Amino acid sequence: MSLTMDITATEHGIVRLFAIETAQSFDHSSLTHALGIEILDPEQVDIITVSDLDELGLEGYLALGIGIEPDEIEAMRPQISALKGDVALVRSAAFGGKATTLTPQAPLRWVSSFGETPLDTTAPPITTSSASGTISNPAPKQRPTNNRVLLWVLAAFAIIVLTTISMFIRITP
Repeated sequence: MSLTMDITATEHGIVRLFAIETAQSFDHSSLTHALGIEILDPEQVDIITVSDLDELGLEGYLALGIGIEPDEIEAMRPQISALKGDVALVRSAAFGGKATTLTPQAPLRWVSSFGETPLDTTAPPITTSSASGTISNPAPKQRPTNNRVLLWVLAAFAIIVLTTISMFIRITP
């Protein structure tokens, strides 16, 4: 029985964890092929060697690096702790907002799917005097228009034109 995963075009905030069970090198194109799809955004995929995470470990990376709720990680702790070698973390955004059906095949083994915690972007209002919107200096005075300069330029141009015309009139008999 093969596992299939349907991803809707509107899905967001889901991270899928796959174990990579091969001793050969595995890259993004290999992952795309093993998932049974054609396009996968490499910016939204992490291929990690678990031993490279040192003290942080995969559990710490999921919590601190990806933003998975600790309760979700705790529920999967035995499966996550048992992972050795390489793993792939695939975010919903990796599919480019298109409906996709994944059919993971060897050397991939699906471990779990997690929900990312949305970032808290709220902030308390700034109450300093510089943020109140007052300006300490008066507004600068309006500069006079350049109508007078424009009139002088036009007058000079008219004088040049008239001088040139009068010179041609004197030259021709």
